[in-house]
Amino acid sequence: MSADQHPDPRASGLAGRLTAVARNPAVRGIAGVFVLKSSIIVANFTLIMLAARVLDTDAFGVFSILFAAAGLFCIVATFGQQVSLMRWWNEYSAANDVPTLKGVLVFSAATVAAGCAIVGSGFFLWAASTHALLLASAVTLYMAMQAAVATSAHLVRTAVGVGAGDGVGNLMVSVPAVLYLAAILVAGASAEVSTVFFLFAAGAGVAVCLHVLFMRRRIGALYPGFASVRPRFLPREWRARSFKLWISNGLEAANQYLDVLIIGYLMSPAVAGAYFVTTRLANIFATASDTMHMFSTRHIPDLYYRGEMKQLNALLNSVAAITLAVVVAGMVVMLAGGKLFLMVFNEAYVPYYPALALLSVGTAAMAAAGPSGSILMLTGHEGRYLRIIALTVLLRAAGFFVLVPAFGIMGAVSATTISFVFMTAMLRHACKRLTGLDGSVLRLAGRRGQTEVPPAE
Repeated sequence: MSADQHPDPRASGLAGRLTAVARNPAVRGIAGVFVLKSSIIVANFTLIMLAARVLDTDAFGVFSILFAAAGLFCIVATFGQQVSLMRWWNEYSAANDVPTLKGVLVFSAATVAAGCAIVGSGFFLWAASTHALLLASAVTLYMAMQAAVATSAHLVRTAVGVGAGDGVGNLMVSVPAVLYLAAILVAGASAEVSTVFFLFAAGAGVAVCLHVLFMRRRIGALYPGFASVRPRFLPREWRARSFKLWISNGLEAANQYLDVLIIGYLMSPAVAGAYFVTTRLANIFATASDTMHMFSTRHIPDLYYRGEMKQLNALLNSVAAITLAVVVAGMVVMLAGGKLFLMVFNEAYVPYYPALALLSVGTAAMAAAGPSGSILMLTGHEGRYLRIIALTVLLRAAGFFVLVPAFGIMGAVSATTISFVFMTAMLRHACKRLTGLDGSVLRLAGRRGQTEVPPAE
């Protein structure tokens, strides 16, 4: 028999392993979420690139500062309901406690509405003190609507699916503005920053309406008599739980957005715009960490509260392997093509390549933490997560005020990189000690998780 009739057993073995991996439900689920997240990243990059092309450097700097401010305060306006809803949906659904589930949905909706009104009032006064009333109104409306869609997206993610939650929630917000900026670029006209924020708000409003429809359909399928159920309220317990998550989420948002505001304060809007572009490019690694967050937060609380630790550890192994692959590939792409990417946004940003390279190291380290933070928040250890994020934000802010006046953007990215490495190390340590689970990529180098789960704080 010829050699062609005797297939190479090594090739056959490799094909078999690849087929097994492809058929793994966890890997297939992660791949689907990764495609979705990549689409969101492309839409956001297109948005920022078009804004940087259409607006001059000062106007783009103003856009960057207001965008960052809205991103920070919309998280504050949710009053901790984003992650709380995910935990409560799984906890009460697993216990089949329909009255309490209905009560907590009403409680969260009212809390977010109050948060948008309270935080939005102060945010408008701040924006109107330095910008035209039309622009202040536009960015305030966007901030409030983004708070609503951020909360509804988290609930829909865990109750219905990632595509219905995060896909609709993210793409509906950015696509109308992308179409507007693209039309402006083609026509050679001038863009209005206020129009961009009004379009953000309109897209977010449509997304919230779609999320409400998705949830009505899902609840109707699970609990046919839901409308007639008398809700049970536990406001004291829910407020106590939400408070820690609210502080944690606020600090997490500060860790993500506060740097642009500090740069704008210490230097200028134009420099803040350049830093904004640099951070968005370096956040390519957020494709890995955000994908893992979207996927794992849909499954971690369900497996954890049902006590299915073997399946949970298997899930975390798949998450760690894919995260490591994306981080390595992302570093190669960013270091090789960073100058080209900066040029696509604006030729004026090419000199910031060294800052982009250093910042990429920090964001890669943060991505390597995997879903460690999510595990802590969703398993009753939100207090420890709060302390870690608070220390990270404090370290980063102190580094900014010490290093930025002397070293400019390189000082800012140095402070950011140091704080991200610190945060990753602390999250991994706390997650392993408190839950027995290692959510980072380092789990691949040793024992693959523990099955003993210490009590919640």
